[in-house]
Amino acid sequence: MPLHLVPVRDRKLFRLVKHSVPVKLVKGRSLYTPGDLARDVFLVHSGFIRLVLPGMEKGAGDRTVSVAVPSELFGDEAFVEGHRRYGAIAGSTCTVFPLPKGKVLAGLKTAKKSLNAYLEGVERELHRLRHAQGGSGGPTASQRLAEVLLDLGVRCGDKTGRGIDLSVRFTHQVLADLAGAHRATATTLINDWLYDDVIGTKPNGCFQLLKPQELWALAGYDLKDPAK
Repeated sequence: MPLHLVPVRDRKLFRLVKHSVPVKLVKGRSLYTPGDLARDVFLVHSGFIRLVLPGMEKGAGDRTVSVAVPSELFGDEAFVEGHRRYGAIAGSTCTVFPLPKGKVLAGLKTAKKSLNAYLEGVERELHRLRHAQGGSGGPTASQRLAEVLLDLGVRCGDKTGRGIDLSVRFTHQVLADLAGAHRATATTLINDWLYDDVIGTKPNGCFQLLKPQELWALAGYDLKDPAK
């Protein structure tokens, strides 16, 4: 479960970062594979990491089940002794810091804001994963994709007027995986929202959430009280 450090300059946790040797990865490079024994946890400095599981269909590639963006910890399955890994693949050129799990866990226990952020992040991620399951009577692909974009806006977005600019570039496939949708479905929805100016793209390819309130409505929430 990715954890955004709060405050960003959490002294105890960032003291660990200061003494860590950064690992640089090119896009597509694997940091660890599904089933590896979990030892360290990691902090994303730049770029983003895809947390993956093997595809459910024969011959299918890895599917992204979550992402970790700048200032987020990932690999917290290492907190449980003997636990096995999801896979972790660089979603872009990125830099991560490996951190000793015991010291990170000790730091979280005494960093109330960061611990609260961790617990809130776990709850938000579970909510997203439940929605991504879809199924009869569940959220539609449109609702799930809108919610994924809003979640990323909170985690790696910068407010610009009434909109939000994402600071990380995500492919249609990654967004489709996170929303539990087919890539073609995600692309169709994205193109529709681009046409309607609900979202946009920056010259670097990052998405812009031009009308977040409309995305809340598309996600199926009451605009007066968009419960997360």
